[in-house]
Amino acid sequence: MKITKWYLYALMIVALAVFSASAQDTNKVEFFGGYSLLSVDTGLDEFDADLFDSRENIHGFNGSITGNVSRRVGLKFDFSTHSKELFNDSFTQVKARNNQFLGGVQFKNNEKDGPVFKPFGHVLAGVSNQRLSCEGDCFVGEGVITSFTETQNNFAMVFGGGLDIKVHPRIDIRAFQIDYNPIFFRANEDSTNFFTDSRTQNNFRIGVGIVIH
Repeated sequence: MKITKWYLYALMIVALAVFSASAQDTNKVEFFGGYSLLSVDTGLDEFDADLFDSRENIHGFNGSITGNVSRRVGLKFDFSTHSKELFNDSFTQVKARNNQFLGGVQFKNNEKDGPVFKPFGHVLAGVSNQRLSCEGDCFVGEGVITSFTETQNNFAMVFGGGLDIKVHPRIDIRAFQIDYNPIFFRANEDSTNFFTDSRTQNNFRIGVGIVIH
């Protein structure tokens, strides 16, 4: 009985030592921040093809924090914001903004002494808050109204990945990140015009930046 007890104690000590060594060899937390380009499937060309394009490139910022639970897997929170003036003349100004709050899993080599080139992938899901505003003479339906703002929260996902390059034991350069970013619009009867139909907005996101461990 005593032998069994000491055997269990020995196993616990070995397991703790292995876990401690593994934790020391792995980057526990990762911070990313950088430039982001969002290619948006606007759907606005259905209302006026002469004024709006079916796809708009919108500049913005993308940041994330990842807590690594193992050498290959991390839990990730991702935030991005993009905004652009879509149209502006003497009478009308149209602006768009897209904020996204996402969470999910990242797959990457998280070893402190890992390779210089670190490919990664992630799967994220969350909420997209989109805002479309018009000031001045705004054509909606068969009439003209003066100024309106449409805001809607929708389910969003991100499927993608990229490549990080180690330049310092605690710093990587994100050479590129490419994501497919679908947003699932739901029908809204209270909408003035632009968010009335259910549809999938097929967006793409490209980014570069700095990763700190």
